[in-house]
Amino acid sequence: MISIISAIGSIGTFIMALFYFVSVSVQLYQMKISFIPALAFNQILLTKDSNQELHLINTTSNVTEHEDYLKLYNLGGGAARKITIEILLGEDKVIQTKYVNMLPSKEGYLIPINKKVFEELDSTIKNNGYESNMNIRLKYSHNVSRKEQEILLKGHIDSFNNYNEKDIYELQFM
Repeated sequence: MISIISAIGSIGTFIMALFYFVSVSVQLYQMKISFIPALAFNQILLTKDSNQELHLINTTSNVTEHEDYLKLYNLGGGAARKITIEILLGEDKVIQTKYVNMLPSKEGYLIPINKKVFEELDSTIKNNGYESNMNIRLKYSHNVSRKEQEILLKGHIDSFNNYNEKDIYELQFM
C-alpha cells in the first residue's frame, strides 16, 4: 500500500515538474518576444499653404514651423543594432542613406530628408496621387536572434483636411 502511494506521489511530482518546465519555457519565449525591435514612424503631416510651399510636420514635436526630418522610433522592447536606412525612389534608386549604430527602445532617431524627397512628395500631391514613388528600406539586427531583418515601407499620402486655404495631407509608410 505504501509503495502504491509513493508511486502516485512520484508521478504527481513528475507531472508538476513538467508543468513547471512548460510554464518557464513559455515565460522565456515571451521575454524573447519582448526584446524584438519594432521600427516605425510617427504621424507625419504635410501642409501646403497659399504660397503652394510644402511643409512637413511631425505630430510628436512642438515645432510649429517647417521641419525637414522624419522620426524613426523603436516601438519594441529590444535594441535595434546596425540600422541602415535607405530612402528610395522606386525599388532601387537610392536618394539618401543613413546609418544608426544602436536604437534602444522608447527612443527615436531624426532622419533628415533632402530636397529630392520633398520634390517627390510634392510631385505626388500635384499629380493627385496617393501612392508615392518614395520608399524606405530598413535593415537592422538585434541581440536576441542575431539575424538581419529587412523591411520595405511604401510611402502613401492621404488627404487629411482642407481649411483656410491650407491643404493638409498625411504621409504614411506601409
